[in-house]
Order: sequence, then structure tokens, then C-alpha cells
Amino acid sequence: MMLTPGDWTTIASCVLGSGTITVIVQHLLDWLKDSRRREETPEVKARNCISRHSALSLLKTVHRDAVARGFVPLDDLEEAQEIYNAYHTLGGNGAGSRIIHDLQSMNNYPPTQSE
Repeated sequence: MMLTPGDWTTIASCVLGSGTITVIVQHLLDWLKDSRRREETPEVKARNCISRHSALSLLKTVHRDAVARGFVPLDDLEEAQEIYNAYHTLGGNGAGSRIIHDLQSMNNYPPTQSE
């Protein structure tokens, strides 16, 4: 038995009219909301907090070394940018932003003797 285009239209109309799509979409939304809640457990929040503070500490170290040296090597700047991106993704505040902007504005080579 072969279904005609009219049969397919009837089937599609019945499925759409029955609310099946609404139930499926609602189920998917509930699943997404539940998986999001699992990500916000106290343990995950604590890990994120520690990770943010560790990243900020690393940025401070790179910055302190660069200031003492008088310039920031490109490798250090690239590492600092990667750390900052992770820090920012975890919800880091403006302290890391100030540090990375300062590093980005520094020379990437040693100052010459005349400076």
C-alpha cells in the first residue's frame, strides 16, 4: 500500500493539530533547563570561582613580570590573552580586563638604551 500526497497531508495535519509538536518541544525545553541547572550546582560554582581566581592570579603574575622587565614578550602576551579569555568566559570581573588592556598597550620588545 502506497500513501498518496493527500494521505501525507492528512497525517501531517493530524500530528500538528494534536499538539504532539508542542509536547516534543516542551520536553526538549525542560531537558535543556534541567541540564543547565546541573551546571549550576554549588560544586560547579565553587570550581568556577577557584578557576577565575587562579586565572586572575596568573594574569597578575604575567603583568608583574612584564612591568619589572619593561616590556611584554609576544609569547607572554599570547598566554595572557588565552588566560583572560577563559577568565572572562567564567564571568571574571573588570580586574582581568584592566590587566589585559595594560599588557596589550605595552611594548613587545626591550627598550633601547636611549629610552
